[in-house]
Amino acid sequence: MGVLDFFARWRKKNVSPAPEEEKNDIRPEESEEVSSEAAASEEASEESAYDDAFMAEHFEGLGEAWEALFGQAALIQDYLVTIAKEGKCHERCTVRFQNVGLTVSLVQYPDNGRDIRAGVLLAEPPSAEKAVLVSCFPVMEGLPNPLRIRKSHAWRNGLEGVVAAERVHDGPPITFFAPFFSRDEPQFAPGAELSVSLAGLAFSCRKAAMQRFTVEEGPWYEEELQRFLEENPGKSEADFSAPVVSMQGARILMPQHYACEWQYRCPVLDVARTEILGQPVYRLHVIFVGVDDDTLAGYLYVPERLLDGYVPQAGDDIEGTLWMTGMLCDDRREQ
Repeated sequence: MGVLDFFARWRKKNVSPAPEEEKNDIRPEESEEVSSEAAASEEASEESAYDDAFMAEHFEGLGEAWEALFGQAALIQDYLVTIAKEGKCHERCTVRFQNVGLTVSLVQYPDNGRDIRAGVLLAEPPSAEKAVLVSCFPVMEGLPNPLRIRKSHAWRNGLEGVVAAERVHDGPPITFFAPFFSRDEPQFAPGAELSVSLAGLAFSCRKAAMQRFTVEEGPWYEEELQRFLEENPGKSEADFSAPVVSMQGARILMPQHYACEWQYRCPVLDVARTEILGQPVYRLHVIFVGVDDDTLAGYLYVPERLLDGYVPQAGDDIEGTLWMTGMLCDDRREQ
């Protein structure tokens, strides 16, 4: 049995199951005994927007992130030795699981002084000659958002996972990959209110078309028609011009097939250039979704190789798909 298999089995035995795991553990003959209060609670949960966002499949792989950056996911293998040897692991990037004597570290390169960097997750069992490579993923600086945690989902290795949350005060839902999941999972307890730094990596990005469409039916149409008739006595619906909606400045985030992957459309507020392992990347300041105080803001990192010559500018509307990450704001880079 490998060290990670052992750890994953220990974790499953010792860590409290997530709410959905508890529900699935109910035997058929016991299901009718579930209280009406529990049933009502479950129904309310199913109607919550965050549940819709978290019903996506949990694909436990990171190849698409590296493919977006390099064109071929396998190219990250050329950098693993450099990252492990020259990268740094800061004090709060290491956690020791006393029950199994396992030490887990996240080594980052080039250190944590750049907006986007490579992170290598290493696990070192007791009395081992060398650490075991668990995973490698981009670690991206984002912008803080006050979030209420709803669920967390650990991957089979027990050291990586994703989190479902929503903006405090009933804002929009979000799911994100947590680079420090192995250390921070206890803090991702349902109901916890945390400041989370959100950042997305674009799998695709293009300038959005300036779309307009006419609303010819539905509640809004009826409301506007009624207002028109009240303000214009003697006129009829034939005199009414249906409202026209412009997509300019729209902020839309739609969940995709896999958790943490989203379809987006949003305006660009600011643009900067950076790089990761020699690959040029645009860092875009965006509001992913929401209005007024109920927004989700962050940085969107767009590999230059995906843009086909397009150069994002402040004020542009962009669209595409992205992979969302989030880390506690305590992990923002040291100055």
